[in-house]
Amino acid sequence: MAINLASKFSDKTSELLKAKAKTSSIVNQNWDWDGVNAINVYTLTDPTMNNYTPNGANRYGSPNEVQDRKQTFTLSRDRSWTNTIDMFNYQDTLEIRKPAKFLAQATKNVLVPEVDTYRLATLSTAGALTTDFLGNTVTARNAIVVAGATSSSNAYSNFTTLTASITDGEGPDDGRVALMTATYYNLLKQSGFVLNADNAYDDRKSGNLGRVDNCEVVIVPSTRMPANTDLIITHPINMVAPEKLKDYTVHKNPPGVNGYLIEYRIRYDAFFDLTKLNTLAIHKTS
Repeated sequence: MAINLASKFSDKTSELLKAKAKTSSIVNQNWDWDGVNAINVYTLTDPTMNNYTPNGANRYGSPNEVQDRKQTFTLSRDRSWTNTIDMFNYQDTLEIRKPAKFLAQATKNVLVPEVDTYRLATLSTAGALTTDFLGNTVTARNAIVVAGATSSSNAYSNFTTLTASITDGEGPDDGRVALMTATYYNLLKQSGFVLNADNAYDDRKSGNLGRVDNCEVVIVPSTRMPANTDLIITHPINMVAPEKLKDYTVHKNPPGVNGYLIEYRIRYDAFFDLTKLNTLAIHKTS
């Protein structure tokens, strides 16, 4: 005689999970896009120092009118997705296809990785520039360092080389953020530098670096990092990341569908301020 074992379905779902947003700490919202699609950002040029002459006219030097340069940031990303949930499928699968729950999952698993990837690609593009905002040739010190494969023996020295490049370029000392792959993070921990850190004992116990060389450490999935890149050191002052429109609608029984129609739209972008290349340094693996 056969033995028929029971099976059961649960009204709970096993959600697809992806890492949370990784770039929130490296962007700013300093400009207002309300009512417009583009922003013009002006930068005044610095004066030239002179020797003061204590006689005659123009003792301070010949006065020149203050000049400016303009950058235009135009929103270009207009993204969307849509899905349906037929009422048959909604009812006869223990009603696990809840529109609001699916909307939250899709936002977390699709939108967040895309935005992170786009912002990091924007940094990579800025780091590869060969001229700065004024048209001057950019040195490797100010923009990007290509150092080859990372190992436990060079992870920390490569890191400090990049932070030194920002310091030498007169970038701000405070507020720096280091985004790195998990592989780079592991090699950094293996490098032995933590033994000489101020909080070495606590760091070893927790396994968490927290801050390295005055930089906040953020671990980023390698799939979101630009190609052949395992470390980016940046500052939130250098990139504005507007999210002008985030809109979603759940239609119940729209024309032609018995069930739900879910629609989502977002307009966003990321713009690197080219006056601030001295705040950016990137390590390439090749």
